[in-house]
Amino acid sequence: MAGETRKKREESKIDIFRAWCKACGICVAFCPSGALAKDEAGNPFVKDIEKCIGCGWCEIRCPDFAITVEKGKKKAGEKGEEGSPENSSEKRAAAAGQ
Repeated sequence: MAGETRKKREESKIDIFRAWCKACGICVAFCPSGALAKDEAGNPFVKDIEKCIGCGWCEIRCPDFAITVEKGKKKAGEKGEEGSPENSSEKRAAAAGQ
C-alpha cells in the first residue's frame, strides 16, 4: 500500500549536444543524483535517467551551453496541469505587471 500512496516522479529529459561539448566534466561533477557519468573518452552521458531529479545544475553550470534539461511533464488530463509552460508564463506576466 505504501507504493500506491507515493507520488510518481516525473521523468526528465537530458540532451547533450556533442558538437558543443568540450568534455570538461562540470556537468557530471555538479549532478547531485549521479544521473550523469563520463565515458572512457571523458564525454558526459546519461547513466541513469531514473536518478535525474530535474534540478538543472548541469545545464546551468555548462560553460558551452551543451546540455539541456527538460523537466518531465504530466500527461494531458492529469491533475497538476498548472505546471505547464503556457500557464506558468501567464502567471509570470501577471506578477511582473504588479
